[in-house]
Amino acid sequence: MNRFLVGFCLGIMLSACEVGITNSPEKIQDDTSETEDEVTSEAEEEEPAEDETGVEDISEDDTEEPEEDAEEPLVDFSQIGPFSVTIDNRTASVTDCPSMSYRVYTPSADDPPVVVLGHGFARGSNVMVGWAEHLASWGIEVLLPTLCHYNVFFGVDHEMNGQNMVELATLHGSTSVAYGGHSAGGLAAIIATSKDPASMGVIGLDITDTEGIPGVDDFIGREYAPQIEQRAFSIVGEPSSCNSENNGIDLFRMMENYRIIKITSSDHCDFENPTNSICTAACENSVETFTNSEIRESITVLVTAALIYITEISEDGMFVWEEGLLDLRDAGLIVDIE
Repeated sequence: MNRFLVGFCLGIMLSACEVGITNSPEKIQDDTSETEDEVTSEAEEEEPAEDETGVEDISEDDTEEPEEDAEEPLVDFSQIGPFSVTIDNRTASVTDCPSMSYRVYTPSADDPPVVVLGHGFARGSNVMVGWAEHLASWGIEVLLPTLCHYNVFFGVDHEMNGQNMVELATLHGSTSVAYGGHSAGGLAAIIATSKDPASMGVIGLDITDTEGIPGVDDFIGREYAPQIEQRAFSIVGEPSSCNSENNGIDLFRMMENYRIIKITSSDHCDFENPTNSICTAACENSVETFTNSEIRESITVLVTAALIYITEISEDGMFVWEEGLLDLRDAGLIVDIE
């Protein structure tokens, strides 16, 4: 959690409670794209021509040239994926929160892996629905909770938020699960990953560790980050008070298997999807080298690629992080930190 966002956190009030489970699903059908069938054609062999003497013509024109292997195009993770998506509204009873509301974004895929996605401090799950919809279209089931312990009146408890994320995954019956989140939601995701030995990995979106907040211990994340051996990816913006001067980077450096990329001229709000004026009024960069659409597209590609790789759907995700997007790297939009 960053100290700057505390000033506008009073608008969100979350209730406290005790462990158990209750679900009340409501189905909503989401608009999705269709998968295009790849069409291949077979070359037909022609009979060699013969001249008047009956001798076969073996001129160069009739000699078959070996076909060169066509290079596979890089998957464009910025686009909507091939799966249709169903959305359910539910509630669950977790520790100190008997009615935590959450949404389930389920792709039309067999046995999809699951990602539990956390929102930032003093925010809500509505600023993360774009990520949930997009990731589900690529075959990942997303659990999107409204975290219960970001209330300045009833207590801010990042560790309990992390525990609740693990409990939600368990109640959902998830066996292949990863965790992710924005800002303090990313801190909760790190805590969840360290607490869940079955976790496949974690992704942080401009995450923050605790620092200088009254009533909250400093650098809580440092207790949990060194325990993480799973795949870990971090995407960060420009340092500012809104992301605690990028103090979340230090957490990933404590992990065993991590990658960090910075998006040049991006601000804290660029990592929400969608964001709103409450965030941009406080955290938007005054000067941007790249456009908002360029920044958002790059973040979308990297978020999707990381989770495609973490959840073992495809190795293409790691290729994007290691060798892909060369034009954006050359332009300076994407900067490899570590």
